[in-house]
Amino acid sequence: MSGAHSQWLLTTVNAVRELMIGRLQSRSLDPASQRDVEMALEELDVMWEELQGQSELLSRESQRYVEFFDFAPDAYVVTDAGGNIREANRAATELLGLERASLVHHPLSTFVVESDRVAFLTHFVGVLVNKVDRAAWEACLQPAAGKPLRALFSLRAIPLSKSGVGGLCWLIRPIP
Repeated sequence: MSGAHSQWLLTTVNAVRELMIGRLQSRSLDPASQRDVEMALEELDVMWEELQGQSELLSRESQRYVEFFDFAPDAYVVTDAGGNIREANRAATELLGLERASLVHHPLSTFVVESDRVAFLTHFVGVLVNKVDRAAWEACLQPAAGKPLRALFSLRAIPLSKSGVGGLCWLIRPIP
């Protein structure tokens, strides 16, 4: 659960809780019913505290994985099924020679030299068509600035559901 989703859930639960308290306070209840309501509200408060704790834990874990991705020493890129870059870590921005904002929505294949591009796209489409979950091949990478270099492209499909692909995770390693 992302931070936005967990915050939405916390806000929604709090609104329901406040609504329940308001409605119950506007009604006169017999002592036994009043005790039952108070116990239910105490249980709701306990669940609320647990939910807040889980939300904070999920938020910290999410941040940890974002940092792990961003500071990985190898170049990692996440693309959609069409090969357009959705995310890139710092090593990828350095290797490709563009800022992250300039890479997003940019087709990864445009960073492959023209003479290798058809073979690159053939491997890429083969992964999608054959529903292979991972593949690796070499191609000549052309950074935005600088000289072309040989690189190993390792591709792993990230399934969204049993019937489709949620995205593609690329590891790009220069070959010395």
